[in-house]
Amino acid sequence: MMIHVAGIFFIVGLSVIAAVEGRNVLKLPSEASRFFDNAVNDSVGARWAVLLARSSGYWNYRHQADVCHAYQLLRKGGLKDENIIVFMYDDIAYNQENPRRAVIINSPAGEDVYKGVPKLRQDYTGDDVNVHNFLAVLLGNKTALTGGSGKVVGTGPNDHIFIFYSDHGGPGVLGK
Repeated sequence: MMIHVAGIFFIVGLSVIAAVEGRNVLKLPSEASRFFDNAVNDSVGARWAVLLARSSGYWNYRHQADVCHAYQLLRKGGLKDENIIVFMYDDIAYNQENPRRAVIINSPAGEDVYKGVPKLRQDYTGDDVNVHNFLAVLLGNKTALTGGSGKVVGTGPNDHIFIFYSDHGGPGVLGK
């Protein structure tokens, strides 16, 4: 399946890289808000988001908290839930080390960012968080999936994909 995408956005530290007409263009965070322009108006292309926390374990709390926070910001910005695909182990909210059971925060006095993240429908959790499924989701290839909800990016002309990856990074980290 071929992807026809007008823009793919990646958050990297404090910058955004946009693939526009085959060129990689570095965008400032202030320009990233254009992702939400017409987010609810599909006539100018759909907006998709793929959120990925690759690490697991309570000691890597921040990665899953970042993905949950990104989910909240995307929903607040008007992105439809059906256009958000979440990859996270989902092993910290109910972890025995979590002093606030069933709650994930993204700052010391912050609100619960786990609340509202569709826990029963999380797209890819546990061992389903792997490079094989991640690439199948991006390519819209349901037949290549090895688990998870089966939800994939269904792009068309003028669509935009926002990808948020939270992890340590490094060779082979995403692979399994």
